[in-house]
Amino acid sequence: MLDYFLTEDQTAIRDLAREIAEKEIRPVAADYDHSGEFPWPVVKVLAECDLFRVFIDEKYGGIAGGTPTMNMVLVTEELSRACAGIALSFAGTALGAMPILLSGSDEQKQRYLPDVASGKRLCA
Repeated sequence: MLDYFLTEDQTAIRDLAREIAEKEIRPVAADYDHSGEFPWPVVKVLAECDLFRVFIDEKYGGIAGGTPTMNMVLVTEELSRACAGIALSFAGTALGAMPILLSGSDEQKQRYLPDVASGKRLCA
């Protein structure tokens, strides 16, 4: 097994995402694949557990801890183990927020990122 030298915070993020994947996503994955509906109940759980905060800096309501990309990868990987389609509700938001994170003005970051971090707003 490859050691990624994860911090304690990253290990906690990974473990939380793994738990959500097993308890909340795996049991409903086939239903969502069949219906084609957006997994709003799962997104609500991700938001309540603060997983949308892991790729956003603290200044904008996040908890990135200096490693936003690795945090995003850890969550996406764990959610994808249960259902890659549902994992896109998280990963798509993270990737959709990247233009604001990387090139947005401070005004844009202050306007949009707190709502993304809380899960009130999704990006694509």
